[in-house]
Amino acid sequence: MKILKQITAVLTAAAVCAATPVPAFADYYKEPANIKGVLLSSESEVAKAAELGVSQVITNFPMSWAYQSNMMTAYDSFLNAMKRAGLSVTVIVLNDFPAASYNPDLLPVSQPSGASYYAFNTLTEEGVQATREVAGRVVGRFHNLVSNWVIGNEINDGQAWNYIGPMDLDTYCTHYATAFRTWYDVIKSSNRLARVYIPFDFRWNVGQVEGFKYGAMDMMPRLNNLLRDTDYGIAWHAYPEEFDNPIFTDDRHAQEKANTYIINLKNLHILTDYMDQADMLSPAGVPRHLILSEQGFTSQSPAHGGECQELQAQCIVEAYQAAAANPHVEAFMLNRLTDVPELLQENYAFGLLDPSGNKKLSWEAYKNVGN
Repeated sequence: MKILKQITAVLTAAAVCAATPVPAFADYYKEPANIKGVLLSSESEVAKAAELGVSQVITNFPMSWAYQSNMMTAYDSFLNAMKRAGLSVTVIVLNDFPAASYNPDLLPVSQPSGASYYAFNTLTEEGVQATREVAGRVVGRFHNLVSNWVIGNEINDGQAWNYIGPMDLDTYCTHYATAFRTWYDVIKSSNRLARVYIPFDFRWNVGQVEGFKYGAMDMMPRLNNLLRDTDYGIAWHAYPEEFDNPIFTDDRHAQEKANTYIINLKNLHILTDYMDQADMLSPAGVPRHLILSEQGFTSQSPAHGGECQELQAQCIVEAYQAAAANPHVEAFMLNRLTDVPELLQENYAFGLLDPSGNKKLSWEAYKNVGN
């Protein structure tokens, strides 16, 4: 996807030292009141999220932050603010190239490839150890503030969001499974209740590889064979097929067939029907956890004459209702609370607030849906 994960943090927190010993692990999971959620980019948005009435939020953590004490302190403050607001928190861990300046073994490449994010380096034993070490840094600091962890971003796009270099699909899946299991083991050793997710975009069946863009339909059984003993979940991105058009109900590539090209909120049951198969069930014998961790519906569309706030609001309500009607869905996360000016150039006006913080029509629509 072309959505850039831009996050800012407010550096306002002071560290609080515990007076009593910390146990080896502390189980923590904040059960959300409903599936309604949104991505937050800064602590300043937390009060707005509470006003909006969402019960869960998602946010990003680039690995370069793990080596900067000021960023760790800021993120700690951000997470604590969300916890105080009663929000269930999902964190996406992302391997950004600047992390290589702190630990070169963490990256699978020595020079930038042009990708937005990289796979965790499982090409060498040193890379696996670096992945384990950074997971310990992040999870050790935040394990009692985070309910859900997403390992990477849109891993079926191995060119833009999880770059490790050209390789066949079986090898690619093996490397991701190693990285996932490394994070999973660290997370579960600190918090047995935490849930850990594998992220995909909406491409289900690409047929032939599109420049290292794989179909989730081909990846899921391979990853399941490698990770079936874990309680992994699926984090799906259910965008409209055209990001600059909020209408998803007419998407021609989201079809009512098992090998559809796209799965989004028009045909989500294709995914959940697949996950209901006996071979795909969790070790407990139940369907695996599913969150819709990223989807956006623009309020600025050339196909609809430019600004289309009413249409955005309508599509968000329809999408939420479609998600809520599927009993497998445990979270519905809108792409962002506030528009990012740079993305408006692409007509990706996914926010409920404009860049100045003014509420769009979609604010009230999302606030009221499901109540």
